[in-house]
Amino acid sequence: MRRSLGVVLILAITAAGARAETGQAQLSVQATVPARVTLEAVEHPDRLDLSQADIERGYKQVSARYVVRENTARGWLLRLSPRIGLTRHVEIHGLSRPLLLQADSVEVYQPPARGAQALALDYRFVLDPDARPGSYALPIHISATPL
Repeated sequence: MRRSLGVVLILAITAAGARAETGQAQLSVQATVPARVTLEAVEHPDRLDLSQADIERGYKQVSARYVVRENTARGWLLRLSPRIGLTRHVEIHGLSRPLLLQADSVEVYQPPARGAQALALDYRFVLDPDARPGSYALPIHISATPL
């Protein structure tokens, strides 16, 4: 008797489930991905080693290579900032046009691009007349900011 009561109960629950109405619901999901730019130095000296020949020539030429990854829709800014004291100015080649960096920072607009981008810059550090041979911190700082 107990067993038949259990079977009847299971059949009643199943039948009730079969008669239940179905409903629909909508779920909306939104995600915001913040704009981001990374500038990875592939070949970038930490120090500027000046020899007596560099001092006599009046400048030191240095090449640097970077990989840029970004996810921006509007592009990004490349910021170049001088470190005062060792140089009179810095000539920069490798962008859309040559730049002359003196006492103030310079920002250069870079359009968005898909995938990793190679950035190759050549710096000519025109030395201050009081510069002496030795090893110095690189007299330029480079960074990237998303728009």
